[in-house]
Amino acid sequence: MPAVPEEVFEFLSDLANHWRLLDTHVDVLELDGSPPNRALVRLRGPMRVRRTVHTRVTAAREARLIIGVAELGDGTRALVSWTLAARLGQTRVRLAAEVEHASAFDRLLLAFGGRAWLEHRFAFGLQRLAERFATAAPSPTTPQQSQPPAERSAPPSPSPPGPAYRSAGGSS
Repeated sequence: MPAVPEEVFEFLSDLANHWRLLDTHVDVLELDGSPPNRALVRLRGPMRVRRTVHTRVTAAREARLIIGVAELGDGTRALVSWTLAARLGQTRVRLAAEVEHASAFDRLLLAFGGRAWLEHRFAFGLQRLAERFATAAPSPTTPQQSQPPAERSAPPSPSPPGPAYRSAGGSS
């Protein structure tokens, strides 16, 4: 990232900024806390798979690390981390997720494309983060991003939680 770790950490430590990193396959439905440290997120995957995920920040070390948990109603749980490292006046960012427990259905989804789907979402988020700190305007070929909760019309009716996805992570 073309920014120092302190700037990137400040941006990422406020979950209200995370909607700016999402594409149209992910919606932030709710933000809780002041500043926000919990969120309700809806994932829209291939073949109409929908998952509602409760996320929360569990630990942070200023300018270096943010750790959180993503939980689904069926017991699926993953640890998510943002790791920041200074490098030549810029910041190297690694976004990773590790599934601690997955339901049988979620394991099946991960094996049949869910992992790749999540890796694409993570790569998109890292690209948006880099654009956020770049001096040049975002590329016109970049897909549309999700809208913040306050700028949307009434949220859709909640659907039951669906399967989770796992990503090996990525970095920029």
